[in-house]
Amino acid sequence: MKSEDIRKELGLGSIKSKARESRLRWFGPEHRREQESNLRQVMDMEVPGRRPRGRPRWRWRDLVDRDMRELRVVPEDADNGDFWRQWIRTATPPWDKAREVK
Repeated sequence: MKSEDIRKELGLGSIKSKARESRLRWFGPEHRREQESNLRQVMDMEVPGRRPRGRPRWRWRDLVDRDMRELRVVPEDADNGDFWRQWIRTATPPWDKAREVK
């Protein structure tokens, strides 16, 4: 049986969409932190200098920006936690539906 068929039967999203959900789920609370927070400062900082030649490796923030473009959300949307959690949520398994209602 193919993995795709198993995921459809269980109502799960693709691995790509689950990875996107995980990145954005972490980004939301970190974006809501105060600007003075060490983690927020590191997340927003730009490293001086040039990147190596060739195709650059994906940075975490590059992936988050791509994910937000795909879902058509902006970082300011993360300020509303309820909206953010609902918007980034992908298909969840049936046994996880009870947690969604809370």
